[in-house]
Amino acid sequence: MKRPAPHPLLQALTSLLPPALRRRLLHKRRSSLSSTAAARLKRLRRARPGSTASLDDEPLPFWATVSFPRVGLAAGTAALLSLLLCIHLWPNRVSLRRGDVAEQDIVAPRTVRYEDTDATARMRTDAVAQVGKQYDVVPEALTGAVGAAGAVFDAVERWADAPVPPEEADAPAPAAGSTPAAKPARVGVVTEAERALRHRADGAERDIRRSADVSVPRAAVVALLRQGRQGRAEAKAATLGLIERYMSRGITDDGDDLALSKRAIGSDPDLAKLSAPDVRDAASAIAAGALIPTRRYDPRETAREQQARQAQVAPVIRTAIAGQPIVRAGQRVTQQHLDAFTALGLQSARLDAGTAATVTALVCCVVALAAVYLRLFHRRLYDDTPRMLLLSILLVLAVTGLKVGQLLLGLPLSGVHFGYLGMMCVASAGMAIALLLRPSVALLAVSLLAVASGLILNNELRFTLITLGSSLVGIVSVATLRNRGDFLRATLVLCGANAALNVLVGLLEGDPSRELLSGAVWGAVSGVFALALFYTGVAVFERWFGITTHLRLLELSDPATPVLQEFRMRVPGTYAHSLMVGNLAHAAAEAIGADALLVRVAAYYHDLGKMNRPDFFIENQSGCENVHDRISPSLSALVLASHVKEGIEMGQAVGLPPRVLEVIQQHHGTQLMKFFYHRATGGSGNPSLEPQFRYAGPKPQTREAGILMLADGVEAASRTLEKPTPQRIADFVKRMVDDKLQDGQLDECDLTLRDLRTIQDVFSRTLSGTLHARISYPDDKKPADGPPTLTAPALPLATFPEEALSGALRVTPPDVPVVEPGGAGTHTGSGNGTHRTNGPIAGGESASLAFTRGGRRNKASGGGG
Repeated sequence: MKRPAPHPLLQALTSLLPPALRRRLLHKRRSSLSSTAAARLKRLRRARPGSTASLDDEPLPFWATVSFPRVGLAAGTAALLSLLLCIHLWPNRVSLRRGDVAEQDIVAPRTVRYEDTDATARMRTDAVAQVGKQYDVVPEALTGAVGAAGAVFDAVERWADAPVPPEEADAPAPAAGSTPAAKPARVGVVTEAERALRHRADGAERDIRRSADVSVPRAAVVALLRQGRQGRAEAKAATLGLIERYMSRGITDDGDDLALSKRAIGSDPDLAKLSAPDVRDAASAIAAGALIPTRRYDPRETAREQQARQAQVAPVIRTAIAGQPIVRAGQRVTQQHLDAFTALGLQSARLDAGTAATVTALVCCVVALAAVYLRLFHRRLYDDTPRMLLLSILLVLAVTGLKVGQLLLGLPLSGVHFGYLGMMCVASAGMAIALLLRPSVALLAVSLLAVASGLILNNELRFTLITLGSSLVGIVSVATLRNRGDFLRATLVLCGANAALNVLVGLLEGDPSRELLSGAVWGAVSGVFALALFYTGVAVFERWFGITTHLRLLELSDPATPVLQEFRMRVPGTYAHSLMVGNLAHAAAEAIGADALLVRVAAYYHDLGKMNRPDFFIENQSGCENVHDRISPSLSALVLASHVKEGIEMGQAVGLPPRVLEVIQQHHGTQLMKFFYHRATGGSGNPSLEPQFRYAGPKPQTREAGILMLADGVEAASRTLEKPTPQRIADFVKRMVDDKLQDGQLDECDLTLRDLRTIQDVFSRTLSGTLHARISYPDDKKPADGPPTLTAPALPLATFPEEALSGALRVTPPDVPVVEPGGAGTHTGSGNGTHRTNGPIAGGESASLAFTRGGRRNKASGGGG
């Protein structure tokens, strides 16, 4: 397999190394490639004995498909972009801090709107303070509390009439310190009623603890047991009414809301409806014990509501007017002044570690997504590591320009839009990417850079809009550059678009009329700056990375270039042939949508190698002896084939772009030099000798190379045509194209049969106009002997040739023969408007003219004209 030639940039870097080190590195690289390929082939054949499969049939492992140079390039690009976005390239021009006293007046260099962060923070704090605590309603809280209180009264009601067991009759007196059920008649003596009341209170307390989650004092139970059924019913109704009323007001679970409600129940006026004081105390105790919170505090909902209220507070926006002081001498600096300094670019906003980490993560994600996009939709560009390096360089330079523009925003200039010049670096980078790489890749790049411009340049929307709009206009303008007029048109379009964008964005921002006019002027200036930067960058990077652009092709197509001047002087015949080939190829390329400028430039330089031995090529012999008559056919073929290789070497020496050199190398393909082949074989043909009489190739790989091959062959062979007519020329062109097609010379390029048909038609039309027949003009000298010539009357001036001819044809009356002196010819006119002249008119030449009025027939024939 043929090893591809190293990239020009790699050649340039390698040439800087010492010769010994360079040879060692190349030897190691070739050895590693050979050993790796051999190992793979060995494994493949071991796995499949007898197989003739090639190395390409073995699937590569995942790690082998990863391009570590591209991974390193992506990581380096992300690191550089993150560093540029996070660091400050220049110290602050205003070093004041909060609380410092200004020593002099600081005037706003431009009008800008900024956020007063201190005032905004105060308003948001007030909004948060107005947000109360958020509570969730406790479901079934009231029902549970009422049920618990009702369970207490139900337990008391069940034990109020319960019989006393016999064993309870001799029960001991209550222990000291216990609450007496009734006042004893005397110490140590317990009546039967007191023993029954104690028994019933104990049972009621047990049931209350079992069925109701309420803590009720024993005195309350005893007080209810002493009441009758009607009294207990009234106490129950009063208690449940208190519970419902207090819980319906809402009781929260935080703070002392529950305790306050329990205390308030003890003094509630509704208890006065109960007659006995001990019953009122019992009802109050049961109601207080049954109370539970009806609303539970929700900290998450509270925080969410506070954040919502903060978001509803609009930032406090203030305006710094150009020419007015921001802070005066002797005034203490506040946060509002610092905000104005930051918006004007006089100070840079502080960047903490968390923000820097976030910016770095975003940049890494964007770089990764861009790499995936290129891999999916621009695989050829993705696989070309040098061009990916170029893309990274342009992106880093664009972000650097944005940072420089950020620094320039604070300069004390009357034209405060000077910062737009730094932003225009994005437009320059986008145009350069469109011309050097792909317009679609440029659209992706400028979209991302436009967002970055808004982040870098003080978060102002105007910069994002102007960056994106200007870049898109620039990309569309330069994507179709074909001549210098297109470059001038692109400059005017970009300047006008920038001016219009500045005015429109200024109207959106509410800028005064003076600012609008200044913005329009600076927009036009920034357009000129962007185009100049773009042109310079393209001129530098296209040579470093071996990229062929139309700007470079326009320079090479100039006939005044030194190499074409020398080419014209040394081989004028080949130079004329090259110009004609360029015309044919350019017309054909335009017809099928190929790169017409590339094929024209390649046509101009495709025979550059003929300058070394011009006499060996028939177009430069000028009637002299043919050198090939004195040498062997094989040597003649070797000389002819060498002009391609020598042309490549000369093209490299003069700095021709790689794409032009590729077309020059392929323009002969592997064609057979038939004249010398038939001369060597005597016309019988010898397949074994055929390779000696073929060009080295390769065959055309692109449509442009195929077009140049066809144009070169057709133009050279067309000079052998005799009596060319449009039909003969068309048949000749078709024969030439079919010959190349049958020989397989066009098998490796993308020319279709429809393209070939279009090319044939273009060649036929062009050659028909070039190879038209001409008549020989008569000699002005008067012959010494012979009959006198016809003296034609002077023709009057006329607007159209037909008028002059009609006047000439009316010299004689109709049907009157005129015998010229010497009897050499007759002149006859007829009434039908036809005039015929036969015989020698001038210089002894014979001519025949026939004209018909009304334009129905117009015929001229003769040996000259």
